[in-house]
Amino acid sequence: MNYDVIIVGTGAGGATVAHELSTKNLNVLVLEKGLNHPRGTAANNIKNTKLSLKLEENIDDNRYEFLNQTAELMNIEGLGGTTPVSLANACYACTNCYKNSATAQFKGFDLELFEELLEASKELKVGSLPAEMMGPATRMIVDKGEKLGYFMEPMPKFIDFTKCDSCGLCILGCTKGAKWDANDFVKEINETENNTEILSNITVTRVLHKNQRVDGVEGIDSNGETKHYHSKIVIIAAGALNTPKILIDSNITNEVCDGLFTDLFITVGGYLKDVNLNTEIPMGVKSEFGPYFISPHFSHQLIPLIEEKGFKPKAEDVMGIMVKIADEANGRIYKDGRIEKELTSHDINLLKEGYNKSVELLKAIGVEPSSISSTPIRGAHPGGTAAIGKVVDKNLETCIKGLFIADASVIPQAPGRPPILTIVALAKRLSKNIVDEIFVNPNSLK
Repeated sequence: MNYDVIIVGTGAGGATVAHELSTKNLNVLVLEKGLNHPRGTAANNIKNTKLSLKLEENIDDNRYEFLNQTAELMNIEGLGGTTPVSLANACYACTNCYKNSATAQFKGFDLELFEELLEASKELKVGSLPAEMMGPATRMIVDKGEKLGYFMEPMPKFIDFTKCDSCGLCILGCTKGAKWDANDFVKEINETENNTEILSNITVTRVLHKNQRVDGVEGIDSNGETKHYHSKIVIIAAGALNTPKILIDSNITNEVCDGLFTDLFITVGGYLKDVNLNTEIPMGVKSEFGPYFISPHFSHQLIPLIEEKGFKPKAEDVMGIMVKIADEANGRIYKDGRIEKELTSHDINLLKEGYNKSVELLKAIGVEPSSISSTPIRGAHPGGTAAIGKVVDKNLETCIKGLFIADASVIPQAPGRPPILTIVALAKRLSKNIVDEIFVNPNSLK
């Protein structure tokens, strides 16, 4: 069957484009590789892939245990992409804080997203954490942080705080309907009369194209059968790990898979009896330091690390602070699935600086100094593998006419901040461009 538009992926980018186009009287097909994970179970499906980090220089410094642990890249596949396990951080406000914020980067390519960011913020109900919903542990971090000279500000969140009970379980997938995720758009599409069809458990293997013009996609269904779906407009939004693979398998290779960043982070924490950070809204505040920021964050990974230092913590006894950096966009995804990055001296210095600030803050709060530990380096926001200016133009179109990309792949440099709101804004802009193209130039579908 022929469609007006085919969309691959239902994460922040794919679901947004589908949501926008579903109201335009177009025949739209959405293909999702994963399954629907019931809300409250999403975190059980997180994949931790080994991230091969090569050190730019030899480092012999046992003070920083994160340099001697195996790095991981967190990822999940399913309806909604990674949004069900996000911590609802809406960091577009960092545009003026850091030159490499995702929105600031696009301005350099004559792509202004101001209007779309406002639209997205309204739809996702973005707002700062209200003071009355800030838990005691978070308040402690604010108080001690400001005494140390750190400007602590509320984290903007896409949470409807009228529905939120501050359970602290955002990563599991919000069962209260308070936190936005891309499944909200999927649900609206399914509940509204339109011409949009959403199929899950379909693995798109390649893009069909001829004479530099897109013709559709090829996919494998749950029965292992190969299917062809045809359209003159295809939007790939399969995420920064899957999108480049689809492109490579479609013989679209120029500068694809290079330039990977992951917004590397560690969580530094220790023992503080009954602090109960684990039951508070995660990452409720932040303190910005240019290419990195710190924010309160409970991590289960800290429990065994603190135990190794002679303590017996329960989850409620762990106080943690995340350090998230804008790492160098120097990684690569290989055809066999390997993911490799060089950890540069610049990256290492940012992690060390954030670690030292976190230790200072933890001690000021009253955390037992000998219990302070650090999780391994992890990445959770892969991007850059089909970057604007290299693989796509300012309209997010590839070298193949009618083939677009709408996910973190197109962000050229690590913003060091959660990119979901920016991706939604990008998808909104792309949707407007596509609608204009279809209705102003009807021959574009021929």
